[in-house]
Amino acid sequence: MSNPSPPASGLPTWQPQVNSELGFVHGLRTVPRAVALLRELPQVLRLLLIPLVLTALLDAAAFYVSYDYLSAQLLSLLPQEGLWTVLRGLLSLLVAGVIIFGLSWTFGLVYLLLCELVVDSVSELVEERLTGHHGSVADLRSRLRSLLQSLWQALVLMGVGAVALLLSVIPLIGPVLTVLVSITALGYSFFAIAAGRKARTLSDRWMLARGHLSAVMGLGVPVFLASLVPLGNLLLLPVFVIAGTLLFLDIEGSRAK
Repeated sequence: MSNPSPPASGLPTWQPQVNSELGFVHGLRTVPRAVALLRELPQVLRLLLIPLVLTALLDAAAFYVSYDYLSAQLLSLLPQEGLWTVLRGLLSLLVAGVIIFGLSWTFGLVYLLLCELVVDSVSELVEERLTGHHGSVADLRSRLRSLLQSLWQALVLMGVGAVALLLSVIPLIGPVLTVLVSITALGYSFFAIAAGRKARTLSDRWMLARGHLSAVMGLGVPVFLASLVPLGNLLLLPVFVIAGTLLFLDIEGSRAK
């Protein structure tokens, strides 16, 4: 097999971050590495703005429809005069907050699902520029199979998110379990993008992630923290897509040794 061609001029030569054990800190470090890479490849960021804008528009439409319906239904139960006006205003704010909270949980999954082909192309471009060769499965059948697998994966991850919320009601350890499950699910969702391009089954993706679970959780920590900041997940999703690709390449490099 011939050696891969070197990356384009001006780009740093990529080497897989090989380690006998890709741990938690390694997963954390993929995020600053992704930021540095995006500085070298601004066209990747511009490409990722397309799915970001699309997902934001879908979320805005979902908020408008759900808020209009829910607030109208709830406010119709209250009188419109006197101190009830204050309560109506507070209830409207509460409804808006609940809807925004729900949309923030699903934003990343909707982004990765509806924009699967675009995200895959970005991940594919990053791998090609870093390694010097095109390593993904490009035929249409494989892409469709990957898309269907990602749909099923998104449904599973939404179920995991629901379970994480239910765990929070357990006294003392419940909130801790909720955070750990959320971090793992979020880190895995971005790690699985590059794995999906290799036409892996869901079980293959999970087995690969489980073998480096601490690194996947390391990636999931900044994703989780960003989801707590208004617009944080929206602005940083491109970085996390690249970070997940870097982690996958590192794992693949370690397995090849």
